[in-house]
Amino acid sequence: MTTVLGGAALAASPPDVLQSLWWTAPGHEMVAATKQPSACLSYSEADAKIVYAGQALFNTPALLGGQAAKANLSCASCHANGRDNPHFFVQGLSKEPGTADVTSAFFSLVRANASADAAHIPDLAQPGKISRAESDPALERFIRTLIVEEFSGKEPSAATLSALASYVRSIRTCEGGAPQARTVRDQIALIDAAFDGLQGQSDPATTQLLIHERYPGARFAAQRQALLDGSRHLETLGAESDSASRSVALAAWHRDFKAEFASGLIAAERHSLYNERVFNTSLKKAR
Repeated sequence: MTTVLGGAALAASPPDVLQSLWWTAPGHEMVAATKQPSACLSYSEADAKIVYAGQALFNTPALLGGQAAKANLSCASCHANGRDNPHFFVQGLSKEPGTADVTSAFFSLVRANASADAAHIPDLAQPGKISRAESDPALERFIRTLIVEEFSGKEPSAATLSALASYVRSIRTCEGGAPQARTVRDQIALIDAAFDGLQGQSDPATTQLLIHERYPGARFAAQRQALLDGSRHLETLGAESDSASRSVALAAWHRDFKAEFASGLIAAERHSLYNERVFNTSLKKAR
């Protein structure tokens, strides 16, 4: 079964298998779901919060708009852990794994050029065409163009652009460069970063709790429902117009999440789809 959005075909993820498989090349599912490129961040102590806030936004599907947001694509879908993604593949948008046509009408009519020109997804740890000098605002302008014109996203605030640019500027390769495992701690760390670095800004992060799909089946039904309810509540809190009230409410939400859910999710990780054996078994059953 496939889902067709704007001329691109996304392979529908079977029950108990991850949504990210919608944009994963056939045969790449296991490594894409359980591994990610290693990345080391370089930043000053003073910039720590803004860098991690940018990382949280980078992993947030709500940042983008149009069909990308509907498919729950984030910047990290193409740039896993801020690097590249050799497993990314969407029929109609990719010519081979690791490529994407960002000038397709699937993403935005503004930049659509009616040509099939899928390009290799760049590794953001490597130098690119856009200056990353802190004194040069070219990177912020480029990111804004990507969000608004290429992906039909809402106009980002200066704070959002600053955080995203700070994160991108910090990405480095790691010594050895071996891929690292995907873990629930990664997602929890992103949630922590969203609250530590973004709370009180003009546009607080809309944290997507996609952890729930990693805990399938009746065994984790209560936890999944609690996570979904918490995510909806978080969206409501983020819409609060009074910044002081919003900050207090968000801090309380984060405190409750850490106290009631985080440790339990970590303890149950070996039974979840973060575990390679469990994921492989679920994938075989779905096929």
